[in-house]
Amino acid sequence: MDRFALECFVALAEELHFHRAAERCHISQPAMSQQIRRLEKELDVRLAHRNKRTVSLTRSGEVFLVEARKTLRQMDLAASLALRTDRGEIGQLTVGVTSPALYVIFPEVTALFRARLPNVGVVVREMTTAEQERALRVGDIDVGVVHPPLDDPTLASEEIGRSPFQLALPEGHPLTAHQEVALADLEGEQVVIFPRQIAPQLYDTVILLCRDAGFSLKIAMEAHPAQSIIALVASGVGLGFIASETQRLVRAGVVYRPIREPRPYLGIGVAYHRDSVPPAVGAFLDAAREAGRSLR
Repeated sequence: MDRFALECFVALAEELHFHRAAERCHISQPAMSQQIRRLEKELDVRLAHRNKRTVSLTRSGEVFLVEARKTLRQMDLAASLALRTDRGEIGQLTVGVTSPALYVIFPEVTALFRARLPNVGVVVREMTTAEQERALRVGDIDVGVVHPPLDDPTLASEEIGRSPFQLALPEGHPLTAHQEVALADLEGEQVVIFPRQIAPQLYDTVILLCRDAGFSLKIAMEAHPAQSIIALVASGVGLGFIASETQRLVRAGVVYRPIREPRPYLGIGVAYHRDSVPPAVGAFLDAAREAGRSLR
């Protein structure tokens, strides 16, 4: 049973006239009669009474009309859903996000993305940059919010913005008297920093900038996310590196100060398959680029 046969029957049932039904379906009257006879033969039931003057539906035809209309609507819906899925207008997008990016930019990216594609669900997985590279390779995620550059040259990545690091200081620490803190001021201080596996190149950059300032950074503890670093600062473990103003959580006993240049920056970017960018991924990339302008 094909769609056109159902359309012909519905047209006949609504027009109750073979000629008008044929015109509506853009076929000849004999072809319309043939479509109806073929459908009746396939169903092994008579759908309409007809003579030279009148056409009327049988009881079976009336029942079949209700279901034929439902079937045509369902076919239209199925075709529409398939097309919208192909265009990336509906479906699901699985996104990997580093823990710093969850606070620095991801809420803005998600808001922009959902405004453009409200029917696409977003599944978020907190992962390091290295974990996202592996997940992209095997298809576990569709796109990633990472800290570039990547180690895998087969994946595409681009930086969308940079956010300067700040320091979380225990209330009453001598450095709180400064409006800005230089890296050289950290000589001899115990610090709390994110683990290297979160962003290896960024971690190494912090260490090198401190060496360029004339000292070796004393790492008291590695921790993430930002709440953990701030809690450790509040407990007196050391001074904390946080990625941006958005991570400056209000907590008793902790104050924040910007770091004077030269200072480390948290680079945030997107990672994806360079040879395959489905529409939903493309929309996410556009949203990320737009949100990233606020970090520049």
